[in-house]
Amino acid sequence: MTPTAVFSSSRVHLVVLALAVFIGFFSGIGSMPLFDLDEGAFTTATREMFLRHDFITPYLNAVPRFDKPILIYWLQAASALVFGFNEFAFRLPSALASTASVWLIYRFMAGVISRELAFFAALIAATGLMSTVVGKAAIADAVLMLFLTASLFAVFRHWQTDRAAYIRWAYVAMALGFLTKGPVAVVIPGAVSFLFYLSTGQLSRWWRAILDWRGLLWFAALALPWYVLEYLHQGQAFIDGFFLKNNVNRFSAPMEGHSGGFWFYPMTAVLGILPFTGALFVALRHIGDAQWRQSTVFAQAAQPPLPTLTALRRFGWLWFGFVLVIFSFSGTKLPHYLNYGMVGLTLVVASYLPAVKNRWLHLLPLLVFWAILLALPSLVDVYFSQIKPLYVQQMLDDRARVFGWSWYLPLTLFLLMGLWALIDRRRAVAVSLVPLALAFSWSVNVVVLPAVAELQQGPIRTAGLIARDLPGPAMMYRMNTPSFGVYAEKILRRGSPEPGDLVLTRAVYAAELHATVLFSQGGVVLLRIQ
Repeated sequence: MTPTAVFSSSRVHLVVLALAVFIGFFSGIGSMPLFDLDEGAFTTATREMFLRHDFITPYLNAVPRFDKPILIYWLQAASALVFGFNEFAFRLPSALASTASVWLIYRFMAGVISRELAFFAALIAATGLMSTVVGKAAIADAVLMLFLTASLFAVFRHWQTDRAAYIRWAYVAMALGFLTKGPVAVVIPGAVSFLFYLSTGQLSRWWRAILDWRGLLWFAALALPWYVLEYLHQGQAFIDGFFLKNNVNRFSAPMEGHSGGFWFYPMTAVLGILPFTGALFVALRHIGDAQWRQSTVFAQAAQPPLPTLTALRRFGWLWFGFVLVIFSFSGTKLPHYLNYGMVGLTLVVASYLPAVKNRWLHLLPLLVFWAILLALPSLVDVYFSQIKPLYVQQMLDDRARVFGWSWYLPLTLFLLMGLWALIDRRRAVAVSLVPLALAFSWSVNVVVLPAVAELQQGPIRTAGLIARDLPGPAMMYRMNTPSFGVYAEKILRRGSPEPGDLVLTRAVYAAELHATVLFSQGGVVLLRIQ
C-alpha cells in the first residue's frame, strides 16, 4: 500500500474536492461586498447593459469600456437575470468556471497519468491562494482560465493521440477565451504548444495542427462576430481602446501604477501556490526530470518516445515558464497575470506531491502563515500610529469588528492542527497536507478575505445603499470605487461636485467640499453638496 493510498478512492476524491470547491469558490460570494477597482468596474458595466439596452458595447458610468471583450458581461448578465443584481449573481459565473476548471484538471490527469495524481492536482487548484482568491471574483480571469486550461489540455492530448478532434476543441476553447479577454487566450496556447512540439521534435505536426481549416473556421465563427459588430458600433475608438491601449500599451508600459521588477512574478509564484510551496521547491530541485535533452531537436541521436509523466512535466514547465517570462517583461504587472500559467505549475507540483517526505519543508510555510495571522491584530495595535496613508489608518479604526473570536478561534485551531501534523509521523506528509490545505483555504476565504472586504469595502457598500434611497446624482471625489454606483443604482456623474450632488470620498478630503455629512465610517464619507 502506498503512503497516500487513503486517497485512492474516487468517492473520497469527490467528497474532498467538493468540500474544497465549496470553501474556495462559493463561500461568502453572496455576502462579501464587491471589491474595487475591478469587481466594481465589471459589475457596473454589466448593470449598465440593462439600463442602456445595449448588449454589444460595455459602458462604465456612461463611457465605453474597452478593457475586456463581451463574454464575461454576458455571463454576469445572464446570472443577474436569474438571481438579481447582487454579489452572488455577479460572482457566480467565475465560481462555476473555477469549479469546471478543477473538474477538467481531475479528468485530464486521471486520463493521462493516474487518479491519485489527478486528486492532488485538483486539490492544489481548489485550495491554492491565488486560484481561490481570483477564482470567485466578478472579473474575467476565472472564465479565461477555464478556456486556457481546456485549450492546452486539448493540445497535449493531440500530441499524445494525433486526433484532429482535439485540435478543433482547442480552437473552440481559444475562441471563447478570445471572447473573454482577447489575444492572451491565443498567444499562450499558441506559444506553449509551439515550444512543446519543438522540444519533442514534432514541429511539422504543430504546423499541420494550427492550419487545420475546420479549427480555424470554428474560431472565426465563435470569436469574430462580436469584434466585427463592436468595430461597426465604435469604429477606431474600439481598436485604439481595446487592442492598442489595453493590450499593446499595457504590455509595453505600466498602467495605473502597476509596475514591478523581475523578482515580482517568482515571488508571486512562491506565495500564490500556498499551501504547497514546499512541493514547488521539490519540483524545482527535480526540474531535470523533464529530460530536456531527450528529443530529436536537442539530442545527438534518435531517442525513444518520452514517457507520459516526463512529457507532462515538460509541458507543465513550458506552460508556466512561458507565462512567467513573458509577463516578467510586461510593463504592467498584476499578480493574477501569473495565474494564466499556474495550472501548468500545478501539474508539475502534483506529480511530486505523493512522494514528499520532508515535513518541515512542507508544513513550515503553513505554520508561519497561521502564526502571522494570529499576531496581525496585535501588530496593527502596536504600529497603528505609523500606518500610512491616513485613510488606511481610518479604515482600520473599525478593526474590532473583524478581529474577534471568529478570527482567533479557527486560526488557533488550524495552527494546532499544523503543529500536530509536524510531530505525528504516522501519516505521510502528503496525507497530512490534505486536511491542512482545506484549513488553509478556510483561513483565506472564510476568515481573512471577508474581514478585508468588510473593512475596505463595507463602508462603500453601506454608503451606496444609503445613496440609493436619496434623490440627486451621485459621484466620487478623489477616489475610484465604481462599486458605489452598483449599490446606489446610479450612473456616477463625472466632473466637479455641484450643489445637490451625493458625493463619496475619503474622510481626509471631506474638508475640501462645502457639504453635509450623511454617512461616515472606516475613513469613507457620503456627502450632500450644499
